[in-house]
Amino acid sequence: MAKNIYLILLYPIMAAVIIQYFAGNFPFHFFEFPLNIILGAIWIYSVYMLLHKNNCTNNITRVLVSPETTAFSLFLFVCGTLVIGLFPQLSAIEAEQKEGILGQLGFYNFMSSWIFVSILFILLSHLAAITIRGFKSRKKKRWRFLLNHAGVWLALFGGFMGSSDFITARIPVFFDKENNEALTMEGKHFYLDYDLQLTGFDADYYQNGMPKSYVAEVKVSDRHSGNSSQISLEVNHPYEYKFGEDIYLVSYDTRSDKPQYCVLQIVRQPWKYIQLIGIIMTIAGAVGMFIGGPQKQTSKQ
Repeated sequence: MAKNIYLILLYPIMAAVIIQYFAGNFPFHFFEFPLNIILGAIWIYSVYMLLHKNNCTNNITRVLVSPETTAFSLFLFVCGTLVIGLFPQLSAIEAEQKEGILGQLGFYNFMSSWIFVSILFILLSHLAAITIRGFKSRKKKRWRFLLNHAGVWLALFGGFMGSSDFITARIPVFFDKENNEALTMEGKHFYLDYDLQLTGFDADYYQNGMPKSYVAEVKVSDRHSGNSSQISLEVNHPYEYKFGEDIYLVSYDTRSDKPQYCVLQIVRQPWKYIQLIGIIMTIAGAVGMFIGGPQKQTSKQ
């Protein structure tokens, strides 16, 4: 039975390898909000119905909740993270220029590859199945199990489904004019719904002339309401302009004696709080297991 489960799990991985080789990376942009919400709800409901109706009697349900799936999906996930750690992860444009079999298989932008998406799909489906089954259990101290598994699932699910809505773009901001045209890491133009203009800049330097720290004063003007506000940006101190959208100061004009512009990075990640909730749930479950200790098995004499 274990060999059959491993073979079943290998089928989507092999299909992903073939699609990746011939079609390139997964088209996350196609699944932007609200389509990702709809598909996510259908996905969870499908797993629930498989467990509810079949009660672990058919092959698909057995695969979803089997210990072999736990081991194999975690093994695949570790392999995927090793690829991400061992190979330089480039932007989509730079990764497309890589030649050879590794470039074709998306190793240089692996988180967006069909292979990694299929690994996450297997792992998340498995976590969803055992979490749903855990809710139906009447065993005591099951809340620790649920917090751990539901937390890990929620953190990964938020990152997986939120990839479609995740945007990283950079924009030059000038003293003499407002600007709302940014460029994404994929090389596409991205227009903000607010204008940015540099109103002040201050830099502190080491004795050798290298910048020690720098602060930019930026005016943010909402294009819809017409309201404007003044914000102060410093390296590694982002400003959250609105829910799930942060503004970072990343660089400035180093060619002029007095900088004429600075470069800001816009990071739009509306699912990050869902991931944060998942992480908090996982930590709470781990603390509960540490405080409560292992569940003792008792038997009647």
